[in-house]
Amino acid sequence: MSRDKRLQDRSIYPHWCSDTVRFSDQDAAGHINNVALCAYLETARLTFIRDMGMMARGADGVRGISAGMNVSFLAESHWPGKVDLGTGVIRVGTSSITVGSAAFKDDLCIVAAEMTVVRLRGKTPHPIDAALREKLEKYRLAGF
Repeated sequence: MSRDKRLQDRSIYPHWCSDTVRFSDQDAAGHINNVALCAYLETARLTFIRDMGMMARGADGVRGISAGMNVSFLAESHWPGKVDLGTGVIRVGTSSITVGSAAFKDDLCIVAAEMTVVRLRGKTPHPIDAALREKLEKYRLAGF
């Protein structure tokens, strides 16, 4: 579980996108279910990774894979609506990055997470070069 309460503060996030709450995102009690909440976080992470130029496998065969995710389900929410998805860098390692993301509905943080993405060439970790490291550092979460 991501226990860092700073991830619940929308002002720390430098990168934003949004998603639509679908009717099918509800559970039997009418709440947005946890699987849907994780899908919103996936949208946030993949949009960030794409915008950083890390999404497509290049001619060099380098790709990113998810290596870990710690999620905190924070509040109940309901259909219909929109979620605002904030993302930023917590840590840049040798061949991995850890990002923090959160989903906000009506300004309430409903889910927050820390996610680690590892860059691979084949099955071997691939180093983050200086240019990508510099770009990622510009998207560091405020206070991290």
